[in-house]
Amino acid sequence: MNSRNFIYGAGIVAASIYTAMKALYHFSPAAFLVSDSAGNPERIDGVPVRLLSDIADFGLADRIYIATPEEHHGTIVSMLAERGIAQEQIVLADNQFENHLLEEYYRSLPGFTTAAELLAGDHGENIAKLQDIQVFQAKCHVDKSLKKETPIPAYVLPIQVGAVFEDQRIARLQDNTGENISEKNRNYCELTAGYYAWKNSKAAYKGLCHYRRIFDLDERQMEALLERRQEWDVVIPYPSVQYPDISAQHGRYLKEADWQAMLEALRQTAPEYLEAYEQAVNKGERYFLNFNMLIARAEVFDEYCEFLFRVLGRAEELVSPRGWERADRFAGYMGENLTTIYFLANRDRLKIVCSGKLWLT
Repeated sequence: MNSRNFIYGAGIVAASIYTAMKALYHFSPAAFLVSDSAGNPERIDGVPVRLLSDIADFGLADRIYIATPEEHHGTIVSMLAERGIAQEQIVLADNQFENHLLEEYYRSLPGFTTAAELLAGDHGENIAKLQDIQVFQAKCHVDKSLKKETPIPAYVLPIQVGAVFEDQRIARLQDNTGENISEKNRNYCELTAGYYAWKNSKAAYKGLCHYRRIFDLDERQMEALLERRQEWDVVIPYPSVQYPDISAQHGRYLKEADWQAMLEALRQTAPEYLEAYEQAVNKGERYFLNFNMLIARAEVFDEYCEFLFRVLGRAEELVSPRGWERADRFAGYMGENLTTIYFLANRDRLKIVCSGKLWLT
């Protein structure tokens, strides 16, 4: 192998880390490493994906970059240590590493604006108030406990999702109050919190995040962004990079029949968005919006939700078994694809800003 570097991982984190390092530093790994071939591609951008057990000797490796969700880093470090890989050979692509790298990468691309760009420099004393914004953090009684204490900004409001199914209360706010679709949580996941925000929040800015993933924007930074609200309509996480294009993402989580039902629902309810998606794929679009996370002006958030839940409602009728007859997460996974499609179709109309996220562990 010409290269003496490896990336551990073959998912959205690994592909994005690889793409940014390749563009910025001409980085070329020997391979992506995985412990199990199931569900992983054979190649990413021409670079082979290989089983860790197939590599006979890591003694000559310069670096192994662990590029997976941060909650798995400890297990992977231990597994590599068992194979004789020294600590100094390992680089953890943690929150700080990933956010810094993707900030630099997306800032270098035409057509992308980052939150760090808007926050650069001294803009004086912030007078915007956080009561202007509500970002709902979906939490569920089945969530695994977090090992680390992470301060949650005051503009983030925890909301218990699927509350209609559980008497135990884990947050002050529940998604089965007001106008709601709490009973759809087993299919819609965190999107029942998004529906609640759409129908019940009166905040000027609204958003959605998760118990394990929040935006890397503290209270002062959010106040500064609100001061510059005329320069943005929506904040989204840095997109993940998909190979060969964004059409590859749905195969990881959605059955093909469900995917076709979603496309048909798009054709019937929002054909202009289906056309925008097909054009993007034909042009090789690689930037995908995972996680169903955003912060937006209320008008934009509500418009997005009207599109999202209209399409999902029709998709529920077209999938087999129908949506109300099943308990898997198909609608939540469709939501990521529809979020990508919505902002692809509207990127010339909306002022879109990208930001880092924190993986809570």
